[in-house]
Amino acid sequence: MRLFSALGLCGICAVVLSGYLFAQAPGVEIVRDKGEQFKMLVEKANKLMEADALLSLKEVGKQLERESCKIELPEPSTKELTDREIWRRSKSAHVRVGWHYKCKKCDKWHQNLAGGYFINDEGAVATCYHVIDKDEKSYREGYLIAANNKGDLFPVEEVLAADKTTDTAIIRVKTDGQITALPLNSNTYPGDSAWCYSDPLGRSSYFSKGMINRFYVYKKKGQEESARMEVSTDWAPGSSGAAVLDVYGNAIGHVSEISSAGSRGKSPVISKSGDGTNKVTRIAQKSGGPMIIFHCASRAADVMALVE
Repeated sequence: MRLFSALGLCGICAVVLSGYLFAQAPGVEIVRDKGEQFKMLVEKANKLMEADALLSLKEVGKQLERESCKIELPEPSTKELTDREIWRRSKSAHVRVGWHYKCKKCDKWHQNLAGGYFINDEGAVATCYHVIDKDEKSYREGYLIAANNKGDLFPVEEVLAADKTTDTAIIRVKTDGQITALPLNSNTYPGDSAWCYSDPLGRSSYFSKGMINRFYVYKKKGQEESARMEVSTDWAPGSSGAAVLDVYGNAIGHVSEISSAGSRGKSPVISKSGDGTNKVTRIAQKSGGPMIIFHCASRAADVMALVE
């Protein structure tokens, strides 16, 4: 047993020293949460900005008023897929959508990217309204961009349609190469399985499975009521706009919000001071965490409503 452990440790050291990371199976990458890709995307966006190839904050604001568009959408798939096949499809169709911008505190360019997904072969991408809704007070200067997991940067050509009430938007991006598009499917029920591939809290390429919990009336102060979907699939800030898929690999909606409710009340927290046997134990009361987390999604039906 000791010999096996020592050999295992040597193997790990060899991998680290060689500078390579290996996954368990062919085609499964080891992803990085931060670092080189972010710097690379900033440099690519700066070059496109200098070439006047990016959509500005002011232009996006004007185009957000568009309520509908004319685009072709693929028919929903009816072939059931395995979890692994759904992972591959959602990964291929996933787009990171957001802003290349200058804040009001420094002269450096920053990026704030959330999620989105291709919905046809012509570069149409669905995402959240709140992902692309930034007023001119938010940034000193800003440009809407999109990128894939490989580090390819896509200039956003225009906002095709958007609806604040349902938190939906469709943009068109300029891409080179083949696109994996997700058909939209509104024929779903509570209890149906649901998957999501996103980047929650900066954790890259996070894949989660749950089910549809319910459809309900969404109410927000100062805004018209709309229908939303809740699922048990995991996501967090940074996931907004990422597709929620069904067992056939169709998009049945996208990430909109996350919220918590309830409290487990007071729970004891034990702290110790001193060393050796001379320890003083103090028991304090600390509020417990939430009783439940709700994952709110915009529906595919509302994305489809943006298309004439």
